[in-house]
Amino acid sequence: MEKIIEIGILYSYYSSLLTAKQRDVVNGYFNEDLSLNEIAQLHGISKQSVSDMLNRSVKKLYNFENKLGIVKKSRKITDEIFEIIDLIKKDTDKNIIVEKLLRITKEN
Repeated sequence: MEKIIEIGILYSYYSSLLTAKQRDVVNGYFNEDLSLNEIAQLHGISKQSVSDMLNRSVKKLYNFENKLGIVKKSRKITDEIFEIIDLIKKDTDKNIIVEKLLRITKEN
């Protein structure tokens, strides 16, 4: 289940870098819960072709993340935002919050 969620996240960030057919296959399998046979019938190709394309496409999504790191950066920024929210809730000194915000903007 975790891998499916991870692939879904990668797909949401990098799907535009896949071909239209790759997007259709990945979306059909992971988001629409279609079987390999159903996807094969929709596209008029063999189940093995769908499986091969799915594996290559998922590998591409992981490669995009390894090279670009957008998901990792996004998670880091989200974590830092929640830290700032906690600081605000704790009524932390405004200067500490401003310093943290400035550090985040410089890092990203």
